[in-house]
Amino acid sequence: MKPFLHHRSYTLPLLGLGCGLLAACAGITSGPTGIAAPGAAWEEISRAGRVFGEGVVAAKDGRLYMSDIMPTAAVKENNTGGTIWRYDPATGRADKYMEPSGQSNGLHVDKHGDLLITQGADGGGRAILRRNLTTGATTVVVDAFQGKRLNAPNDLTSDAQGRIYFTDARYIGTEPMELPNAVYRVDTNGKVTRIIDDLFRPNGIEVSPDGRRLYVAVSGSTTLPINPNGPAKDRFGIEGGGGGLVGYDLGADGSVSNGRLLLRRMDVSPDGMTMDTDGNLYVALHNGNPKDPKGDIVVLNSAGEMIERLAPPPGILTIQLGFGRGTDAGTLYMMRALPWALYRIKTVRRGHYFE
Repeated sequence: MKPFLHHRSYTLPLLGLGCGLLAACAGITSGPTGIAAPGAAWEEISRAGRVFGEGVVAAKDGRLYMSDIMPTAAVKENNTGGTIWRYDPATGRADKYMEPSGQSNGLHVDKHGDLLITQGADGGGRAILRRNLTTGATTVVVDAFQGKRLNAPNDLTSDAQGRIYFTDARYIGTEPMELPNAVYRVDTNGKVTRIIDDLFRPNGIEVSPDGRRLYVAVSGSTTLPINPNGPAKDRFGIEGGGGGLVGYDLGADGSVSNGRLLLRRMDVSPDGMTMDTDGNLYVALHNGNPKDPKGDIVVLNSAGEMIERLAPPPGILTIQLGFGRGTDAGTLYMMRALPWALYRIKTVRRGHYFE
């Protein structure tokens, strides 16, 4: 099927940030620090999907994979159970890659070149899948912990050893919940360990290029399904509105310590994230309100300091970010939701992937 493509460009204003919205303001620069390429603009390049964009990630061949979540409350007829799209930057074509996707959400390509898939609730698989992009062979990595079903895996990443880190928190769906909202690690031998259980509603997750830090985005929304298994309170007080970003020291054994709040916003909440090779973290934030959508994109350096804002086009929900690869490694891609759309902007940085 020939996808519907729509191209539109937006200028990129680099605006100052008010310190009143941040947990810590020391080190914030007063001007651009060299993230976006000179004269760069956000460009809308595809509206192939239908509803809720997520999970943009590049494979080793440079093609991108993106999720399209199909909430049953929004899509009552002809609901496919979610779709994974594949976009080729060389041709500008977007084609269906996997449908149904089990309500796929976050996507990640690990050092082996495999596509790792989080499947959410609302009729989804509630699991982590591994899919070989050459053969299409697909296996379940994990769908339970200590004999109880996962709630709704949301996002995931991996480290240089191949260990997987994922968040499990309920955002949509009415299926019973057996486990608290939490963050887990899957070792290369398949052992699953819960490593964080005191964040109210974890979302995006990233490992730094040097493997020494783990970042977790947290939503403070109390209007979404509340997990009866907890946690009722967030360690950093994020519950109750907006959201925050937490950073941890990551040990050589995959353990976490020294958790600290890096960002706190009451107007928008962090969602998906990505990293460049210099260790800068790119965070997509939005207010989750399709009737009055607001989004933002901020960049933090390896010290957790805000260094730049990449203002998105106005009036959109900025959900997820990911860099291209190869000759496209300097392109930052962004997913929007309600409706689904894929954007890109040229940068002077290169995206990080463990090889």
